[in-house]
Amino acid sequence: MDFSTTVNRDKNGTLLAYICLNVPGINLRKLLKLVYLIDERFVMTRCFPLTWFSYYAWEKGPVASEVYEIKNGGFSDFVCCDKNKEGQNVVSPIRKNDRQSINMDEFSQYEINLIDSVLNEFGHKSADELSDYTHREDSLWTKTVSDKHVVFDDGKSNVAIDLDEMNDDEEKKEIYMEALEYMQICS
Repeated sequence: MDFSTTVNRDKNGTLLAYICLNVPGINLRKLLKLVYLIDERFVMTRCFPLTWFSYYAWEKGPVASEVYEIKNGGFSDFVCCDKNKEGQNVVSPIRKNDRQSINMDEFSQYEINLIDSVLNEFGHKSADELSDYTHREDSLWTKTVSDKHVVFDDGKSNVAIDLDEMNDDEEKKEIYMEALEYMQICS
């Protein structure tokens, strides 16, 4: 189930650029965490994710491999990635000029407000602080790592994190399944 680069590719690329514009100097690891936290917040409020990225349990937290590929040119029509002096992958939005904003027409006002609330809450935190947050005892990452006995190979694993597990009742699970079916029809 990966609609993130089929049905949602442009919307997700715009989201990545928007995050980079609003969190200047963001490194890839922090971007990975913020995107995950946005999807987590969407599942908590709407029962399904915004991006439909597939997340995996890596040692430093949840990772969407599609976003991780930014360092190798992924989403290059929306963002670019360069190494800074410390060797971190810094991600920046692609814009024609510094005054150009990101066109968020594909997003509802509700979606923008929710994205902004996550950026306001977590955008000032470091990648390490965000990793600590995603590793908290009651997190889905911790549950996945524990329940599936994840063993990391060079910090990575191919164990998926199922965001639908956050839906704690049948009605929420049904909403998720309906959204998933819609995405399958659109792809």
